[in-house]
Amino acid sequence: MAGALRWFSYRELINLIICIFLDSLDYIIPVLRLPLIGDLFDIFGLAIAFVLFGWIGLISILEFVPGLDILPMSTVNWAIWVYSKRSKEWFSEERGRFGRFK
Repeated sequence: MAGALRWFSYRELINLIICIFLDSLDYIIPVLRLPLIGDLFDIFGLAIAFVLFGWIGLISILEFVPGLDILPMSTVNWAIWVYSKRSKEWFSEERGRFGRFK
């Protein structure tokens, strides 16, 4: 855990654990593969992703596309969220260091 804390914050790690848990539920519990029950669970996962990641969490809507249910969308959301967060931090550091970009 100490090594992961060098790369990620506590919030990022907690969100990753929640995402892995949600994705693993989708694979472990076979009844979640049924169309109606699985879609209800996907709506629940979409709401959680929106709360955790904001508008980036709306990428979870791809769960409703047939065939994309096999992807771990919560973990994909997490990775995109971390990437966008880091790129915003990098851009603000570069802008502060060099002034306005021309």
